Amino acid sequence: MNRIAQGLTLVLLGTAALTATVPTDLYLNWVKAGFGPFLIGAGAVTVFLGVLVVVAELRGESQAPDPGDATRAHVGDGVQEGTEHHTSARDHDRAVAAEYGDGGHGHDHSRAPKVAWLLLLPVMAVFVIAPPALGSYTVESTDGSSGPPPEEAGSGGFEDALAEAGPGETASMAVQAFVMRAWIDEDREMADRDIELTGFAVPEEEGEGWYLARLQMACCAADAVVNRVEVVDDGPVPEADTWWTVRGTWDEPEGELSEVGEHRFLAEELEEVADPPDPYE
Repeated sequence: MNRIAQGLTLVLLGTAALTATVPTDLYLNWVKAGFGPFLIGAGAVTVFLGVLVVVAELRGESQAPDPGDATRAHVGDGVQEGTEHHTSARDHDRAVAAEYGDGGHGHDHSRAPKVAWLLLLPVMAVFVIAPPALGSYTVESTDGSSGPPPEEAGSGGFEDALAEAGPGETASMAVQAFVMRAWIDEDREMADRDIELTGFAVPEEEGEGWYLARLQMACCAADAVVNRVEVVDDGPVPEADTWWTVRGTWDEPEGELSEVGEHRFLAEELEEVADPPDPYE
């Protein structure tokens, strides 16, 4: 990979970052929305640096002298070195390579190692593959919703849609908020309340039921945490990764909440919806 190829690679990397952030919301499949400005800034700087590298090399080629002029002249009994001004590091390496055959010390600085081509993999990922957001496969690979630490159990103090909804109103809750209350709300304020949840479908392995799931992440898709509820419904099992808004009530369990393995949601109304721009909570 010569320096012009290096510059073009930087341009492509920066363009990939800009393409995933400016005209589309594709970056939300992998990181939180707060990282958007940083990706835009990094993409713009990378494109600018790549253009500088390409322009500098093209100018250097147009002004490059004949490498043969860099050979040393031997006059009389002494040795007199010729002087040569090289317009770029690449010209210097080629001149030395012309005299010593292998760059003088076994390698040529005008080219990057072949492993540098691996920098094109992120470009291919964005422009060719465009990996989707995490979905049902991630949920199936885990045991269930991540439970809160035991010391978090308590009553009151919740700041969610259920706390804001008035009596008789349907509370549009995040799946994470529903799961948290189902595990630690000792007052069981969700009992007999109309609740609306939105998430993607995850069929059970036996195909007899399904879960409504949502992934929560703090930084990027690598640290995503699964939150899911078992939907109790008489209808057919939805296809995996289709998005649904489900209205119904919490199936209040008996005994200690912290001992519940799966949280159940009694569905009364289902509506298939489009994939949201930001699939994570």
